[in-house]
Amino acid sequence: MGNKLDILHDYQETVDKIAELDEVCTRIGSSKRGRHLLNAYDEKKRNVEEEREQLEIILEAMNAAED
Repeated sequence: MGNKLDILHDYQETVDKIAELDEVCTRIGSSKRGRHLLNAYDEKKRNVEEEREQLEIILEAMNAAED
């Protein structure tokens, strides 16, 4: 496990990646592209959301330990 700053950085990267994937999904959904592309990006987004949730749990535990 990294230090708190590393974890905060990783957490922010996941938040940014989710926003990026949301934007891509919106563009794909409003175009005539194949549904399989949208499904692939939805899966990537779910994976990044899971990673974000895990990092959030770690950060909460670190904050609780500091108190």
